[in-house]
Amino acid sequence: MEFVIIAAVIAVIVLLFIYISKSGAKLIAEREAKILKAQKAKALVIGSHAAGIRGTGSGGQYQGYEMTLDVSNQFKASYRAKSVWEVYPMGAPKVQNGMEVNVKIDADDDQIIYPMEQGLAFSWNYLMMHKKKK
Repeated sequence: MEFVIIAAVIAVIVLLFIYISKSGAKLIAEREAKILKAQKAKALVIGSHAAGIRGTGSGGQYQGYEMTLDVSNQFKASYRAKSVWEVYPMGAPKVQNGMEVNVKIDADDDQIIYPMEQGLAFSWNYLMMHKKKK
């Protein structure tokens, strides 16, 4: 009887792990598809301030910043956007006031701006936390 219980617990853990892995892979694929669909653009950094999020990601430790940007491309006139980015140590010099950054504009929400420079990343964590608060 003990063996059956142990086997059942192990089976549940394995199935849960498989389900979580597939869900994570699906989420990553959806995010990558959104970025592929986004329009290339340029963003001029107007200002930034700490967004209250920090952590460790693929580029090491990061600090989240709410970036105020003037965004434009060949299809869209310049407009002001605010987007939260994860800024890694390597990316910090690229987001000083007055600097231009290669970005992509989300196809569904033009306030979601994906940085396309090494050392910078769009903060999906902040976006998810912000959506839950609404």
